Amino acid sequence: MTSLALSRRYPQKRAFVTGAASGLGRALCHHLGADGWTVALADIDATGLQTTAEEVRRVGGHPHSVKLDVTDAPAFREAADAFVADAGGIDLVINNAGIGAGGAFADTSLEDWQRVLSVNLMGVVHGCRAFLPALRENGGHLMNVSSLAAAASGPYMAPYNVSKAGVQALSETLYGELREHDIHVCVLLPPFFATNIDENLRGSAAMQAMTQRLMERSGLNAETIARHALREAGRDRIHILYSDWTSRFVWYFRRAAPGRYVRTLPGRAEQVRSFVERRSASTG
Repeated sequence: MTSLALSRRYPQKRAFVTGAASGLGRALCHHLGADGWTVALADIDATGLQTTAEEVRRVGGHPHSVKLDVTDAPAFREAADAFVADAGGIDLVINNAGIGAGGAFADTSLEDWQRVLSVNLMGVVHGCRAFLPALRENGGHLMNVSSLAAAASGPYMAPYNVSKAGVQALSETLYGELREHDIHVCVLLPPFFATNIDENLRGSAAMQAMTQRLMERSGLNAETIARHALREAGRDRIHILYSDWTSRFVWYFRRAAPGRYVRTLPGRAEQVRSFVERRSASTG
């Protein structure tokens, strides 16, 4: 018996998930596999892909591992074409691959800006472009993973915030353009949750420690976010927010009183500075 509304809508159950070797990507693949999906697991981490593939197979799914750097547009298109040809089509594309970034704007190098934008934003652009021809043929579902950071604009996270805000804007734009082709587009905006994104964080050790602390305090994990995302996607949500207090507060406060919300950010910046200074002093 299928448990996902997406499975009933797309009975051939063919999905492609980037960032599948760990964290949220792995959890999404696990839930899809448990519902009998054929899932292309795409990631640059070959070892992590093997682990995910074993888990997906164990729960009843049909994994196809694809070593892929999402910043490489030609490689992405080649991987997409190969999977579509092998599976006979595509039903669900999840552009999830991403890296973290933290630090003062003045101290953030252009190299870090370019790396974060190339993975977090352009990686999503490449995924949408690679699968668009196949999705236009028979319709399907496109889920792009952004972050609550897209709305929160938290201090000392400029490259990450900008990249995720871009993913949200792209997703909303595509929703308007692609609906006529029976392609549903949604954007996932999760809050902090326990994952390993801080391991590839672009920024200082102190910022990495702060990110880890926020993830631990959230009480959420990748499995919970993945389950919620797939359930809400099946309900045709455009913006998929988690139902925690932080997400609701940021999302609605930002929209109801944007100026007032932004005026709270200097205070949050001071809190971040104080934490980073204490952390740096204790480890210096």
